[in-house]
Amino acid sequence: MGRLKYWRGFIAALVAVITLGVVYYYGAVYKDKNAEQALYSVVLYEDNPNEWDTLMEGINQAEKDFEVDIRYVTMGNARTAKEQMDMIKREIQDGANGILLAAVDSEGIGQYLKDDEFSVPVVTVETGIESEMPKTEAHISADNYAMGQMLGEKILKDMEQEGKKETVAVIREYMERDSVKERYEGLMAALHAAGVETVARSRQKGDFNLSLYIGEVMRECRYIAALDKYTTEEAAKAWDQYRYEFDRTVAPVSADKRLVKVYGIGNTAQTVSDLDNGKIEAFVYQNEFNMGYNGIKALVEKQEKGYVAEEYDIMYKLVTRETLYESENERLLFSNQ
Repeated sequence: MGRLKYWRGFIAALVAVITLGVVYYYGAVYKDKNAEQALYSVVLYEDNPNEWDTLMEGINQAEKDFEVDIRYVTMGNARTAKEQMDMIKREIQDGANGILLAAVDSEGIGQYLKDDEFSVPVVTVETGIESEMPKTEAHISADNYAMGQMLGEKILKDMEQEGKKETVAVIREYMERDSVKERYEGLMAALHAAGVETVARSRQKGDFNLSLYIGEVMRECRYIAALDKYTTEEAAKAWDQYRYEFDRTVAPVSADKRLVKVYGIGNTAQTVSDLDNGKIEAFVYQNEFNMGYNGIKALVEKQEKGYVAEEYDIMYKLVTRETLYESENERLLFSNQ
């Protein structure tokens, strides 16, 4: 009986040792796996809620596919290159293995990247940097100049259908971003090549409300062009208020002749809704899902191979109310709703 008791005790102790060993082994493996999993910080400028929904969907898919961790940093009310640069430095100090960046100020961020040494790769999306000594691994965006041209060609086509060339008011906001500046250049080139006059309009000091300011511009020009998501949304808001006030004070026949047309660049849920409701005539958008996905892919490539293996071609399209529900537009523009 004593020997039986001894063997039972011995077996129980052996089982306990084996169990502890298994737990320790898998715990150590799990811990090592987590320790090795890369962390990438996504640092984005932000002007309004949900501005980056589609981009983030692409990033989130890449996070799953490449088994990495993602940490988001949006600027909120912060507006300057210094503020964004402070965020980047803080993310690196907090252990980020790489930065995916949409620059708030291309030239300003470029100067900081020129002056500072970074131990992690930086990939830019949508808006890049301007620097004599670029330190980014890749820039992933559609052809912004061509997007501006496409918008201009749509305006020209609509003018041709009306049989009259008119002055186009181009709202100059956020020109410190290379994406907006290049769109502006493409738009102006297309319009000027066709002999269409343009006026550039930008807020002066004290003009805080963008939609109210654009509403004033609408009293001068029928054709309004906006070059980024936020300004496009505000132009649609201004159109709504302008039409309401105009219909109350002007005879219907005159209102039809004076109907303002808004053209923009963007892809937010609000922009899509405004197009569907007739507040926007047309807008150009880029495939931000692929932009976000490939941004993370480029950072992973850099970490694993030491270089970014490919250049990424991002699609862009023009959409109108008539083409909004075509399959590709519906897939890319309604994915975040």
